[in-house]
Amino acid sequence: MIKFFRLSAFFLIISVICFYPVTSVFADDEDDKAENDVAISLSPNEKLFDITNMKPGDWAPRTLTVRNSGDADFVYQMQLQNSGEKKLFNELMVEIKSGDIELYQGKLAELKSLPERKLISGSEENLDITIRFPEHLGNEFQGLSSAFVFTFTAEGKDNTIVQAMTKGQVASVSTTPSGLSQPSISTNIFNFILVGTLLVVGGIVFVVIRYYRRIRLAQ
Repeated sequence: MIKFFRLSAFFLIISVICFYPVTSVFADDEDDKAENDVAISLSPNEKLFDITNMKPGDWAPRTLTVRNSGDADFVYQMQLQNSGEKKLFNELMVEIKSGDIELYQGKLAELKSLPERKLISGSEENLDITIRFPEHLGNEFQGLSSAFVFTFTAEGKDNTIVQAMTKGQVASVSTTPSGLSQPSISTNIFNFILVGTLLVVGGIVFVVIRYYRRIRLAQ
C-alpha cells in the first residue's frame, strides 16, 4: 500500500512538472496575441463618394475617418485604384488633407499611395478628401462615369497586415436628361417666322380696313 502511494505521488509530481510550463506558454501566447491584435476600420466603410450629376467646375468634399480599432499600434498607407472607365478618371482632381496638413493634391490617376501614417491603439484621424471636376473639360466628358477604390493597409510591429476599403463613384451630367428631348432649334425658328408673318399680315389688313372706313366717312 505504501509503495502504491509513493508511485502515485511520483506520477503526480511528474505530471505537474511536465504540464505546468506548457500551460504557461499557451497563456503567454494568448496574451501576446491579444496585445498584438491589429485592426483598422473606416467610416463611411462602403461608399465615400456617390455623385451622379457633377459638371465642370463642381467639387465634392467628404470626410473619411480612419480608426485603429485594435490593441496594437500600426502604420497605414492609402492606395487608390481605378475600377471603371479611364476617360473621366484620368481627368478628375483630388485634394487630401489631415487637419491643416496637405497629404496630396493632383489627379486621381496619379495618386498611387499616401505617405505612411501612424495611429496608436484606440485612436483615429479624419482625412478631408475633395474631388474636383476641372472647368476646362468639354462636352465630350458629359454623361461619363468613373469608379475607384480607396484601399487602406495597416501594418503592426509584428508585421501583421490588415486591410479596409471604401469605394467612390462620380458621374457627370448627361447632355440630354433622361425622359427629356433636346429642343429643335430649326423648329423654333420656323415658329418665330410664322408668328411674325401673321402679325405683319394682320397689321396690314387692319391698316387697309381703317383706310377704307375713313374714305366712306368722308363721302
